[in-house]
Amino acid sequence: MKLLLTGGIRLLLPLLLLPALWACGQKEKEEEKKPVEPTVFAVYGTTNCAAVTAALTVTVQCDIDWTATLESDWVKIQSRTAETGGGQLFLQVEVNRTDEARTATLVVAAGSKSIQKTITQQGLDSFFQPSEVHLAGLAERTLRFSAPSSWIASVTEGADWIELKTPSGEAGEASLVLAAKDPNENVGDRSGSLRITIGGEDFSIPVVQSQKDVILADNANVSFDYKGGDFVVHTQSNVSYAIECGADWVHYVETKALNEATEYFTVDANGTINERETTVRFTPKQGDAKSVSITVKQAGKERFLFITAPGFYAIDGQSYFLGNNGWNLSSRVQHADGSAEFRLLNRSANCVLSVRGYDPAAEEGSAVHLYVDGWQKGNKFLIKEYDATVLASTEDRIWLQCSGLSGFIVQK
Repeated sequence: MKLLLTGGIRLLLPLLLLPALWACGQKEKEEEKKPVEPTVFAVYGTTNCAAVTAALTVTVQCDIDWTATLESDWVKIQSRTAETGGGQLFLQVEVNRTDEARTATLVVAAGSKSIQKTITQQGLDSFFQPSEVHLAGLAERTLRFSAPSSWIASVTEGADWIELKTPSGEAGEASLVLAAKDPNENVGDRSGSLRITIGGEDFSIPVVQSQKDVILADNANVSFDYKGGDFVVHTQSNVSYAIECGADWVHYVETKALNEATEYFTVDANGTINERETTVRFTPKQGDAKSVSITVKQAGKERFLFITAPGFYAIDGQSYFLGNNGWNLSSRVQHADGSAEFRLLNRSANCVLSVRGYDPAAEEGSAVHLYVDGWQKGNKFLIKEYDATVLASTEDRIWLQCSGLSGFIVQK
């Protein structure tokens, strides 16, 4: 009996192991089927913030597991959400107490692919406008900034001669108005400072009041896109002055105003891809006042804007545009829901391309999500989605740029 029982156990043991072995085999097969490379992979969101911004959100679109790394001592990945099709990264940004902008690199990886995004935080120089307040006589001056939360201001030095007209405010575009209590009868400048508290953080702003021979200008920097435009400079002075500009693309419209004046300038369009910069100087004609200067910067024209033919550019390494390789017909379809669709046709190849998801009336600089389809002889050969920016818009065309030279020129 003992021998029969032992023999039975030996016969049953392989049978008991069969389900476990089968389950392991199935698990290995499922892991082999699991995709290791993404078919959908995109990263987008706001990556540029002000010096006092506390948080940023970046969205990840991906159909497999992904990771994110960010090596920086001033911006960290605070948390992330993971969901089917991607998720979101929440970045915690420390206050930038320097005048200069700073950058860090966010890397999102999935399979063998990775996407890098540059996180840029501006300095305090661009947050407080101006970064140093100059007073003349009893005239009011305005300190402007974009407050992420409520704020309060106080005078930490010079309370006997500095008066705050608007010492506090709520979140949003802030205007702190201040003035001197007396015209400064002493010879020479006098200095003070303000403390501005925003969200528990304190910032110090220098205040200077000049007495003798002075020219004050309220703009330290002005910037334009490639199209150019107009700008004005408000001055206060007790001496006459001359205006000098070192570039032939900025034009001063002369006035005879003295003391409190408004000076008008216009900036020509920049027809090149290169950025350019010049300085406008206000130079005293007599006395010992110091000259002041305005830096004028203008961006170069985007490379994509030099292309004018409607079409699809640099899509999967290919470009399809009107008047080339049989692409000679285009049309715009207005759907019942009000959305628009632009189509490009090639009769000889029996091929149609379409892009939708844009608004023909969209403003320049707005973001859009595009859907691109292609058919050839009734078979769909192209299905794509792109995040794009409205780069420019005219009466008959709209430029939608994805990255580099990739994009779409759509007929309205």
